[in-house]
Amino acid sequence: MDTATASPRYGPDYTPKMVAALASCTASIARLDARILVSSVGSAWRKRAAWIGYTRALQLQSVEIDEIDVFSWGCELKIVGRALRASIVDIFEDFVPWQTALCDPDRFAWRNARPLAFVERDPAAAHPPIVRALEMLRRDSRADRSIVPWLGLPFMLRDLGLCAAPLPCLTGGAKAFRLRKTLGEADWLTALRALEASAQSGIAHLDELDRHHRLAQRAIANEYRPGALPRLLALTSFRPLLAPQSVATLLGMSVAGASKLLERAAEAGLLVEISHRRSWRQFLTPDLAVAFGFVEPRRGRPRNEPPPLPADPKIAEAYDAFDREMAEIDAMLESRALKRGSSA
Repeated sequence: MDTATASPRYGPDYTPKMVAALASCTASIARLDARILVSSVGSAWRKRAAWIGYTRALQLQSVEIDEIDVFSWGCELKIVGRALRASIVDIFEDFVPWQTALCDPDRFAWRNARPLAFVERDPAAAHPPIVRALEMLRRDSRADRSIVPWLGLPFMLRDLGLCAAPLPCLTGGAKAFRLRKTLGEADWLTALRALEASAQSGIAHLDELDRHHRLAQRAIANEYRPGALPRLLALTSFRPLLAPQSVATLLGMSVAGASKLLERAAEAGLLVEISHRRSWRQFLTPDLAVAFGFVEPRRGRPRNEPPPLPADPKIAEAYDAFDREMAEIDAMLESRALKRGSSA
């Protein structure tokens, strides 16, 4: 600790408040990482987390944008009532290369995008891994004024052992990292608390996806003839914003059939209609409908979830079929995203 405090130009001063913030932030990242490693909806979560993380990086670039707009872009569907963004610059041009790097098994692939070689200064070893990651981010952000440094933080956290794989929602830092040569305690605390909030938000989104997955399985098991409903519910995990036209295109059915299918999912409480119009109807998953302000949050004590269905071979078969549908939808959307990125 003496070595750390003797290096005023590297890392923060380790006051009790700073140490508590470091411990709390590290614990939140560890909890999120542990949950993702065993989650059955990890792939769907990563897609949403990438949109959330990219939003944060754009905001650090002083782009005035909300999560709802990035989700809209990711789902390839303009939300009714949202104004068009007037811009001559493609703010999403770095998304596909970043998403490709997130999925790349080569742990060194992302470093090709870094402005400087991966070399830490001598005092680094005396500091906690999270401080080392933020210091690397700080150096990169001063050398490269693009969005790339903010997007690189999940890889830095992975490489320093704070998580097993890059967690896309953990982009970030603080504008002060780029604007100020010397950081004060308030600047470090801002970055740490923002990173901790991102980790906690990631856990909350994972909880909602897990709940959606369980309720979808139950809805399918309760249907006498589920038909295309399992495929639609699998799609909602990856594309939380849908319209009859987009469902018809993705699932290869008529627009009328897709509209009826969406209504079935809404009646089961797994989607919320946010457009309330006869044409150009749009549906959103309940958790995001609340988060984006389309639905009032439920007040009072949370409702108890229904007990698990009894063990039954037919129910187990329905659950397995639904998981296969999710894997197929994931592969299909991944292929579409690659084609979309190559044609952009």
